[in-house]
This record gives sequence, structure tokens and C-alpha cells, in this order.
Amino acid sequence: MMMILYAVILLLTYSDCTFTLSLWTTSVPTLLPSTARKCTVETESSSLTYLVDTTGSMVDDLQQLKKVNDWLLDRVSARFPCGVRNYTMVEFNDPDIGPVRQTNSKAEFAEFFKKISPHGGLTDCPELAMAGLKLALESSAPYSFIMVLTDASAKDYANTALLNDIYSLISKKHIQIFFLITGLCTSVSDPGYQIYRKIALKSFGNVLQVPVSQIGNAFNDLENMLSAPINSSTPIFIKEYPSGSHYDPFDVKGNLTGIKVTYDGKVDGITVYKPKGATIYVPVNKSAILGVFPIATEEAEKGKWQINVRTKEPTIIRITGDKETNISTTTDCSECHPNATCEEYAGRKRCSCKNGYLGDGFHCSDDDECSYSWTNTCPGKCVNTLGSYYCGCQSGYRETIIDCVDIDECSDPKLNNCHSLATCTNTKGSYSCSCPYGYYGDGRHCETNECTTGVCGQDMDCIKHRGSFNCFDPCLKHTALNEPWRSTDNSGDSYCDKDKSGWYRFIGAGGIRMPEKCVTGQNCSTEAPIWINGSHPSPGDGIINLTACAYYNEDCCHWSTAVQVKACPVGYHVYKLSRTPKCPLAYCTDPSSLNEPCPCTETEERKLVNGAYGCYCKDGNEDIGIEDLELELKCSTDEMKASFRTCQLKHFHVKSIHLSNSNCIAVKEASNGLISVTSPLQNGACGTELDTNGTHAIYKNTIYVQLEREAEQLIIRNNDAERSFTCSYPLDVEIDVGLLKPDISVQRFRIEGRGKFKVRMSIYKDGSFLSPYNKTSITLSTTKRLYVGVALENQKNSTYAVVMKNCYATPSRHANDSTQYPIIKNKCPNKRDTSIRVIENGVSTKGRFSLHMFKFIGDENLVYLHCEVNICDIRKGPCKPSCSGVRTYETGPEEDNIVVKCGPIAR
Repeated sequence: MMMILYAVILLLTYSDCTFTLSLWTTSVPTLLPSTARKCTVETESSSLTYLVDTTGSMVDDLQQLKKVNDWLLDRVSARFPCGVRNYTMVEFNDPDIGPVRQTNSKAEFAEFFKKISPHGGLTDCPELAMAGLKLALESSAPYSFIMVLTDASAKDYANTALLNDIYSLISKKHIQIFFLITGLCTSVSDPGYQIYRKIALKSFGNVLQVPVSQIGNAFNDLENMLSAPINSSTPIFIKEYPSGSHYDPFDVKGNLTGIKVTYDGKVDGITVYKPKGATIYVPVNKSAILGVFPIATEEAEKGKWQINVRTKEPTIIRITGDKETNISTTTDCSECHPNATCEEYAGRKRCSCKNGYLGDGFHCSDDDECSYSWTNTCPGKCVNTLGSYYCGCQSGYRETIIDCVDIDECSDPKLNNCHSLATCTNTKGSYSCSCPYGYYGDGRHCETNECTTGVCGQDMDCIKHRGSFNCFDPCLKHTALNEPWRSTDNSGDSYCDKDKSGWYRFIGAGGIRMPEKCVTGQNCSTEAPIWINGSHPSPGDGIINLTACAYYNEDCCHWSTAVQVKACPVGYHVYKLSRTPKCPLAYCTDPSSLNEPCPCTETEERKLVNGAYGCYCKDGNEDIGIEDLELELKCSTDEMKASFRTCQLKHFHVKSIHLSNSNCIAVKEASNGLISVTSPLQNGACGTELDTNGTHAIYKNTIYVQLEREAEQLIIRNNDAERSFTCSYPLDVEIDVGLLKPDISVQRFRIEGRGKFKVRMSIYKDGSFLSPYNKTSITLSTTKRLYVGVALENQKNSTYAVVMKNCYATPSRHANDSTQYPIIKNKCPNKRDTSIRVIENGVSTKGRFSLHMFKFIGDENLVYLHCEVNICDIRKGPCKPSCSGVRTYETGPEEDNIVVKCGPIAR
């Protein structure tokens, strides 16, 4: 009886992730295939082992690998119906290795993929690939293949002892290793990458660079090797070639039934010369990830052969010889399947399934090339047939006798789904729908566009959404561009604004306004500078339409587009820009806009500072911090007016000044040097609150000064200024003032066999966590700390602990809001926010944390908290998380999962 040996290992690592496939040596009893012919000999057992790097960046790789794995297992099973396979899954996470899962069930092996959850990993790119590879080698049978899939260099490439162990295992077990690289930390010259090439050459393998989407194509090129019987091939020649033309001899010895040359798809040409002078030109497919071409398909000629390789990039060339095995051999060709061929080699007959069929020669089934994208060459529709396939017409075309003809979907309403008001435009293979002017939608749906009717007025911009619209002031909502290269004084480079779309404000040394005259030459650090053809508006003019022109080839307006401009009360302009149609075109700024004459006010005086005249506060009190701004308040019989001095504000990049209601914005009073905002004496007007103490009516409001900041910032703490102010008047009318009640979350749930439980989330007044806010509004300054507690109630002497898994803040009460600020992530505090303190987590029925209060960027003045909480049974293991660096180490078993929330909290 023949013993059965076969193995394949796959090591998969992606930046923080590693994956391995291993084939074990197994001795199995003879099994019956699904055909009339019995398994008269044992075939090899194709055991698969995946070593998976489960660090956080592994998600895309695992999804693609799962598809490839299903396809590979089906093909190997079809080729060897008598084989028995063991499947092994080994997880690998920097710096941990394990656990190991094993099964002989394909279905259960597929479940292993579902249990893999990429997480954690150190923040550096290179990974401990060599440590994972050693474990894969130790777990693999002799004469196996190892497939290494990674997008990262090896961190442990210089560990001499580890590498010696790897080289020893390769030599001892005769294992071949193929690296599939989906990315790099630095470059191919990185020693952490070069170690892969050294190991590949040592093991008679190869290194292939592929994108994640092409993993299937790579396995398709390797499938014949992965499916080949154990010991069915022998290495003859391997060498890595630099660019150029190279000649090398190689010897063919022994009884070989064929010879194959393998290249990595980057060569320009290969020529092979037989011992007696015959020449073989190897067809090169430059799009192939790994090209495999037979240069001898019968008993190979013994003697000295020669190969000529022509390449423009480094490549590895491998030559292998095929050896006859007992697999698919017979003494009677009538035993072969009707869809197989019977050929004789060295006195032995061998059954082989024809192209387009899969099997061992005694049983052949149709190979469905259309099941996976990498098994056919169709650009669109693939139609499978017995033993082959053909490419059908793509969607949007109809088939004729000789060709595929475009379908005009616009010729018949039944052929398209455009709205009845929309215009249908036919294209090759498809069509498009567009709503008419005055309507909003994608053409499939059209509705009235209120923004085209001027509903927001001339001071506001309008944004349309499906089913609604909203008005906003671009002086309050825009993006600041602090890019000195935009100045008309700069030349060279080729900056481009093909990504600019929306409202912008120019700040910084390059200038604060666009030039109103033609900018000639290659100025503004671009080849086609864009300027404004017209005059900027003044405050009170609202949003006006102007034309922006681009200078090119001695034409001041070679290209033009509409631009909307508004003058904002604080003294700057905002622009609604559109993407440039091509590169390089860029919007310019006028540096002289920084040095315009200073109309000093009665509170200012003209001074020479740093070689330039400017307006400065008469008392010299302009060099102050944002928190030190002096507020002037005037209480009149029908309104309150809060003001700041212009000379103090001009040294800050002020974005807006407004009251509690952001629509009540400040106006510059040129005569007295003040920037003021007023509110009528009405409860609720401009956010004004009315209170009474029995003798007086007290009107309260807050004025906010918001500064420009980087676009990627999410939260702010002490970068803005705010001043609360009050005006008191003798009480004439009693006013009942309602209070904001925070939304305290209580969740009730049941654990099977344990009973009913209740979790409450509360906000506390101080660090003692004894006095929660209750039945009052919660208003905190950004200089104060926020104290939050989560408790499992009514559980005295409980065996359960509260584990705060993920806690975060949003500007709305919706937990799935796209804007989220992390506080606790994977049971550990957000390391980027050093103010966060986790006082208690996973040790009792209470969880507690604190942090400095904050607000979100923009007009969002409320903060809502959400916490995903686990209930952990402390009798089954430790529940307290261990947080080290940026990593989280998993704790004991979790019984249930609850989400609690709290808010709003006003800043």
C-alpha cells in the first residue's frame, strides 16, 4: 500500500496581518471515489494550513482570501477524489502567535474564517513575519508549499538565530515558499523586503507583487503546483536576474515526463535551447502574475540545456521537472473517463482530463470557468458550457449573429427607469437620466428644488436634500485656505485646484482676497492663475455672482467659471469655488490685500510696527489671548448689545462672532471701532434666556468668538472665547422658564438562567462620583472635567462586572452619527487624548471615567455620550482589560452586550 503525503502552507500578513496554508503528511485508508472505478491506490492527502496575521489592517485580504480558499479546495477535491485532507488555521498577531484550529471538514474550515476578527497590532508597518513563518514550517509536512501573503516588510529580518532555524527547516523538510506581496512599508530595497527574496531562492520559490484584488489571479496561476501530487516534481534551476539579457546552462537528469519554466510576468522574452540545438521560444504574457510554460511535454531529453532571459526588471526564473507517479495511471485506457485522454509515457498509460474538465482522469467533471472572475477572460458576461465557456454581451447590449449591438434604452420608457420629468441620454451599453432645471434628483427621482427659487434670500446659501432643504450663512460655514503659494508674487510649481468645491476663505501671508486684475504669466505657483473679473461686494450686499478667469497663452480669460462671493461682517470675504476642469489651474490671492490703508477708529491710533503702519489700540492692550478679550455691554429698553473692540480682534483669525443662536451674528461699527451683536429683550430670541428672582427680570445670553482651524480637527477645547452677559430690569411680568433635562439612559435586559438586570449611565458633578446631575440642565465649560459613570444596579455581592468596551461622543443624539469622538476604544482610553482617565473598568458593577469637557467644531453646541457595555462573569476569568501602548489584550468571557447613552451636555 502506498503512503499518502501532501502539504500546502499559506502565510498571510498584511501590514499588521499574517496568514498561512499548510499541507500535512498523512497516511489514510483507500476510499471510493464517486465513480464506478475503485481507488486501487492511496492518493496524497492535501492538508491545508493558514497562518493568519489578525492585526487590524487584515480585513480586505481575508475577504478576498476566503473566496480564493473556497475555489482552491473545490478544485483540489475534484482532482483527487480519493484524498483525505486535514485543515489547520493558525492565528498570528504582533507579538502573539496562536491559537491553532484543526478539522478534516471543509465546512468547518470555512467557519474558521468567520471566527477571525482582525484587531490591535502595533502601529509600525513591518511585522514579525519570520516568527510566523517559523511556526508555519514547524507545523508543515515535508515537501509542502508555503504561500506567504503580506503587504508589509519583515520586522525580524535581522534575527540571525530565527533565520538559521528557518533555513534549517527548509533544507530538512524540502519546503517551497512563495511570497505574494500586496504592498510595502518602504521600497523593494528595504532589507525587510529583501529577506523574502532570499528565502524564496533558498526554498525554490518566488516573490510576486499583487494587489489585494488580484489574489485570485495569483492562486489561479499557482493552482497546478498546489494540486500536484507530492513528489511529482523536482527542482532543476532557479536564479534571480537583474535587468538585461542573460544566458545560463542547466542540466536535465533522470527520467522526467516534462519540464516547465516559471517566470513572474515581468520578463520581455525567454528562449530555451535543447542539447541537440533545437530552439524553444517561450511565449511571455506580461499581464500574468506568474507565468508557467511547458518546454517539454514528453520524456525530457537528458543533457545540458541553456536559457536566455531578457528583462527590464528584476525577476526570478524557475525550471522544474515533472516525474511520473502512480496517480491516474492504468493498464487499460478504457478505464479513462470519456472526457479524458489516455497517453503513454515510458511504458505506462496515464488518464488526464481534457481542457475544460476537472478530475483524476477516471472521473472528469465540467470546470465552470464562469464561477470566479480569475478563471475566465470575459470583460462582461461569462456563459459556461461543457468543457469550455464563451463571453456573452455585456449589460446594455443585445446579441446579433456577428456582434453585440448597443441597446437604446431611451427609445422606450419601458427600457429605462428615468423619472417622467427627466431627460434620458443614451450611451454605449448604458444610459443616464437628468432632472430639468428647477428640479432636484438623480434622474430616477425628481422633485422641486426650492434652492432655485431664492427661498433663502441673498445673504444665505441653500443646500437641497431629498425631501428637504436648508439655508446657511457661508460666513459661518466655510473652509479656511492658509496657503501662501497662492500669492501673485509666487511663481513656479504646478499647483492645481481640481479638488476645490464649496465655500472657502483665504487667510495667511499669501493674501486674504482674490486679485481683481488679470494675473499674467505662470504666477500663483501654477501655470494658469485664476483671478476675479469684477469688484468684491461690501457688507450688506449679500451673495453676488462674479466670473473667475484663468490666464493662459496670453489670454486673460482662456477659461472661466461662475464664482459666488460674500463680504462677511468681520471684514473678510468668502468664495464659493468650483473644481477646475483640468490641471494645472489654481485660484490666486492678492498679497496687497494684507497692506490696505487702515481706517483707524476712535479707540485706535496709527503706529509704525515692524516697518509697517497699522491701527492699534490706544491703550496698547491688543497683544492679548483670546480668553482676555474685553466685552462691552449696553442694556437698553428693548435690546442688549454686546461688543468687542476691533483693534483687539484683528490679531486673531476670527471665523465668526455670534450669540447662542448662531444666526445672530456680529456687525462691524466703523464709527466707534466696535464689532457688536444685538438681541431683543424676548425670551428665546437669539438664544436669550429669561429668569426672575422675584423683583427683577434677568435676561441672559452668551457671545461666542470662533477662530479658524485646520479642516481635519474634530473637537475644540479652549481655542475660542465666550462671554456670558446679563441685563436686569424691574419685574413687570412673571415668566415660567423651562429647564433642559438631560437624557439619562437606563437599559434593562435578561441573561438566560441568571435573571433580569438593569444598567444606568449618569453624569456626576465631581470626582467623588456621589452626586449625579438630576432634573437639571448640564452645562460645563471646556476648562472643566466631565465625570461619567455606568452602573449595574441592584446587584449586591454580584459575580458580574461592568466592562466599558466602546464609549464615544456625538453632536447629536443618534449613536450612528457620522461624527464620533472616541473616548474608550476596545476597552482602553483614547491615547490621543491625554485628559481621559479611566478610573474603574471590568472590576466591579461600576465603570467610571472622566475627561476635559469639549465641543464639536461648527454650530454644534451639544455633546451626547454613548457607551457599549459588556457584562462579564468574574467567576469565568479576569474581566479587567489590560491596556499597553495602543494595544488591548482580551479579557475573560462576556455574557451580554448593552448600549447606554447620556446627554445632551451644553458647553
